[in-house]
Amino acid sequence: MSSANNLPSVVLVILTCNQKEVTLDCLKSLDASDYPAKEIVLVDNGSNDNTDHVVREKYPYVHIVKNDTNLGAAGGRNSGIHYARETFEFRYIMFMDNDIVVRPDFLTKLVAGLENRDDPSVEIASPMLYQQGTERIIDCAGGAQLNFYTGSTQTRGHGEEDRGQYAHDSYPRCVPTTVLMHRNALDRAGEFDVSFDPYGYEDLDFVLRANIINTPYLFVPSAVVYHLGSKTGFSGYTAEYARVKGKNLRRFLKRHSSSGQWVCFNALLPLLGAKTVMRELRRGNLDAVFSLAKGFLGK
Repeated sequence: MSSANNLPSVVLVILTCNQKEVTLDCLKSLDASDYPAKEIVLVDNGSNDNTDHVVREKYPYVHIVKNDTNLGAAGGRNSGIHYARETFEFRYIMFMDNDIVVRPDFLTKLVAGLENRDDPSVEIASPMLYQQGTERIIDCAGGAQLNFYTGSTQTRGHGEEDRGQYAHDSYPRCVPTTVLMHRNALDRAGEFDVSFDPYGYEDLDFVLRANIINTPYLFVPSAVVYHLGSKTGFSGYTAEYARVKGKNLRRFLKRHSSSGQWVCFNALLPLLGAKTVMRELRRGNLDAVFSLAKGFLGK
């Protein structure tokens, strides 16, 4: 499970669908990575924009898994997991969105963080995400801060200027979604749960299942990537988007919360959803309001 210079082998799994230029930007940045012991698996999730052909020409060393149709976020990533398990011996695997570009040393620092950790039970690490187009505006500093009583999955640090406020917080109390994880953690989770497809909370669910209970996640703020934050296949707060997100949030919370947290969330739900409902009513987006309610009812 080690290769170049006896470094631990890493498989990077990147999911794309009809975002050729964004994907090429991601691969260009990875091409400049200073970590040699890596394999890149690009999962083309039903693209019809010739992405796979262009990538083969420009980056022939990239392994392409071509799905005939869009299998959703979970199903697409599972294609990458299956390919990685069948093809490589690896110690670490990392899941990345295609709308990320990286600093050349990000993977070196992220791997070093896990290799040099004091607690061997820590097997999942995350980088610092800045908003693409900025140098210091945070997109995510360590992951989502989960509150199962209120159903909140607020991203830590989002929109803040990085003034070093998170530089020394190696084990934040949040759950990362852009992750490097040890093979052991991957084997615990198995794969992403396709019941969350086409999108929404499959990443948080996967990481929670991959982790050992009460084991912290490592945050490596010096490992920097830039996130564009695109939403493939989605435009605006549509009725379908609201329904799917509501349904998947309910599924996620029911699976991972305690019975007391679950009761509290359902009791507070009318108040918790009021802000979103009022916002969409002001926009005249009545369909989204009804669909959000359907989602929370599991329909």
